[in-house]
Amino acid sequence: MKLRKRILTIIFLTIHYSLFTIHCFAGGFQINTQGAKALGMGGSFVGLDNDASCIFFNPAGMSDLKNRHEIYVGASFIFPQVSVQTPAVSNTNQNSPVATPIELYYVFKCTDKLSFGLGINNQFGAKSSYPNDWEGRYIVQELSLKTYMFQPTVSYKINDYINVGAGFVYSTGSFDLMQAAPLESNSYPYGEAHLTGTGNSTGYNVGILSHVEDYFTIGISYRSKFKLNLNNGSADFTDIPNAAANMYPPSTTFSSSVTLPAVLCFGISKEFMDGKFAITFDFWRTFWSSYDTLKFTFADTSTPSVVSPRLYKDVNYFALGGYYQIKKKLIVRAGIFYDFSPIQEGYVSPELPDANTFGWSLGVSYKLNNTYSFDLSFLNYDDTMTRSYTQEGFTATYHKIVSVIDVGINFSFGKKFPKKGEVEE
Repeated sequence: MKLRKRILTIIFLTIHYSLFTIHCFAGGFQINTQGAKALGMGGSFVGLDNDASCIFFNPAGMSDLKNRHEIYVGASFIFPQVSVQTPAVSNTNQNSPVATPIELYYVFKCTDKLSFGLGINNQFGAKSSYPNDWEGRYIVQELSLKTYMFQPTVSYKINDYINVGAGFVYSTGSFDLMQAAPLESNSYPYGEAHLTGTGNSTGYNVGILSHVEDYFTIGISYRSKFKLNLNNGSADFTDIPNAAANMYPPSTTFSSSVTLPAVLCFGISKEFMDGKFAITFDFWRTFWSSYDTLKFTFADTSTPSVVSPRLYKDVNYFALGGYYQIKKKLIVRAGIFYDFSPIQEGYVSPELPDANTFGWSLGVSYKLNNTYSFDLSFLNYDDTMTRSYTQEGFTATYHKIVSVIDVGINFSFGKKFPKKGEVEE
């Protein structure tokens, strides 16, 4: 019974990380790639309103965009590298291919005051793997995650100083997991589990943007928590010894749910030199304490439910950035950020090696004409940490390097809506 419980715990706690990272990529897996301009400034964009990606950062900003139609099309190229050192093995490299999440945003201005928008993106998703026979194979061998989020949004300009915005968010995601089971037979050194599942959830995003005075802006936005339901997940077991076949049927289903945290964001921006130079600052509070326990219930009544405490904590994120217009068509950007990890010591496993993170970013924008402009940004952080996964007695030193290249194209066309003090065209 103890062996059976241990094996189930190992396997289905890994599902926990799959579900969790589908939507959240917290800490070390949180790659803020929702727009190249924002990425170039360390992610500090809540207090700005200068392209359609504000649908994600602060939907109130849509009402300040100038053109009837504003479209942003972008993609990120994420290059993760993770190496693992343990007392028994000098080094194991995680095999993580380049990830390419997309960013699609469209804003339509009905009037000077009222705007509608739609955002579609892959906020979270990755693929990583370790060698099948590596030391931590009973925790994870391969993990693949994909998500899509859809956000129809509306924004209204109350007056020249205050905008409000709100959006409904529908999210759908899938995962695929392979890992070994510690069951040895005459034919096989260990069994294997293949887990797949899909989930969906709904939530909302609201924001307010206040122009305190000319060229001085404060923004506040709130992204709600999500309850992600996983129904009829599939678990397949292969190479299982006959003696354990009743514990591990060839195929079974399971269900679970997890409440993902809300995020409160505060941003401020100050422009100088008639808007040619700006400084931005963001503070985000992620309410991870809502994520403290995970439970799995199996359709096969002979398989007991698994309950796992996670004990995540609320954490902060800080970003400082800015931009400078070198020439009429050329703008450069730079930023730094510090991201606190919600995972407490004793709960860090190789699926999610995580620690407090400091990183930096650079970016450039080029305006081809009044319709087209291009953005390019680069972000990097490099961490080395020694962490433990107490439940499995796994302690390792992780060296993690993440580099991100984000490219975006802006399309602005149609009637122009002037800002305060301008003449309508």
